[in-house]
Amino acid sequence: MRFHILGTGAIGCHVASVLRPRHPITLLLRSNAAVKTFKEQNNNSVTYARTNQQPIKVEGFDAEPVGPSLQSPIEALFVSTKSQHAVEAVRSVQPRLSRSSTLVLLQNGMGLAEELLDKLWPVKEAAPSIIIGVNRHAIERVAPFSVVHHSGWDDQEGGLMLGAMPHSVPENATKVLDAVAQFEEFNSKIFPWEELRRRMMRKLVVNASINPVAALLGVRNGALHDNPGADALLHAVCQEAHALLPELDTTADELFDMVRKTVVIAANNTCSTLQDLQANRLTEVDYINGYLLKLARDRNIAAPVNEYLTNMIHAKERVLGAK
Repeated sequence: MRFHILGTGAIGCHVASVLRPRHPITLLLRSNAAVKTFKEQNNNSVTYARTNQQPIKVEGFDAEPVGPSLQSPIEALFVSTKSQHAVEAVRSVQPRLSRSSTLVLLQNGMGLAEELLDKLWPVKEAAPSIIIGVNRHAIERVAPFSVVHHSGWDDQEGGLMLGAMPHSVPENATKVLDAVAQFEEFNSKIFPWEELRRRMMRKLVVNASINPVAALLGVRNGALHDNPGADALLHAVCQEAHALLPELDTTADELFDMVRKTVVIAANNTCSTLQDLQANRLTEVDYINGYLLKLARDRNIAAPVNEYLTNMIHAKERVLGAK
C-alpha cells in the first residue's frame, strides 16, 4: 500500500520515517520548488532520532507538489498539517480522493473531522473513510525533515490510538489500521469510535493544560513540574474541562493527575504550541482551548481560565506577526 503524507512537520516526518521501510511513501509538498529542495538538499530522506541517540537517515521517499497538476488517486492519506490549515490542505488534493480513499487525521484538539465533512463532503455517503489518531508521541522538529522523538514508543496507554468514524467503509479503514498496527514503533492501539472519542477528550485536556502554559512561559514541558504557579493553572484548566466533559466520567483531580504525569513523561519535549510560536506560526489553540470554549458557550458554562489562555496565545501570535 502506498501512503501519501500531507504535512511534513514533526508528526508527518515521524510517520513517514516509520512507514518507509515497508511501504512506498509519497510526501505531498507545497510546490515544485519544495519538491526540488527536498531532493537536492535532503536527498529524498528524513532524519530521525530518539532522545539521546544518534540520528538515522531514512531514505527513498517520493515527493509531489499539491495542486491540480496531479490527478492520480490516493488510497491512504495521513494528514499531519496543523488543524487550522487542514481543510485547505485536504481541499488541495480533494480531486484525488474518493469513497475508496482513507484519511488518517493526526491533529491536536477536536472538531476538525466534522469541519472537513461539513465543508468538503456534506454528503457523507460520498466521503472518504476517516480515521482519527490520538497521538501521544512527543516529537520535536529540529530542522526541515529532521525530528527528535522524546516519548511515546513505550507509553502503556498507547502511543497512537486510532479509530474509524462511523461513516467509514469498514474494509477500507481496516486495511489502513492493520497496516499501521504492524509497526511496534507506533505503539498503536485500535478502539471503537465512542471509546476513541473519550480518549480524544482526555488528550484534549492534556493539550489544553500543558500547551498554552508552557508556550506562554517559553519553556519545555518539564519546567511545569514542581512549579506551584504552573500547577495552579493546570489544575484550573482541569476543573473547567471536568465541568465541560461529563462524558469522561472522572474527577477534576484525576484529570490533573493525568496532566502532571504527562508533564514528567514528556519533560524534554517542546510542546507544539511553543514550537509554532518560536517559528512565528499560528497555533492550533482554537481547536484545543478554543474547542472547550465552544462547548462552554453551547452548554452555558463559564470557562474563564480557558478563555484567558486562548486570548493570551492569540495576543502572542499577534505580537509575533504569526502566519
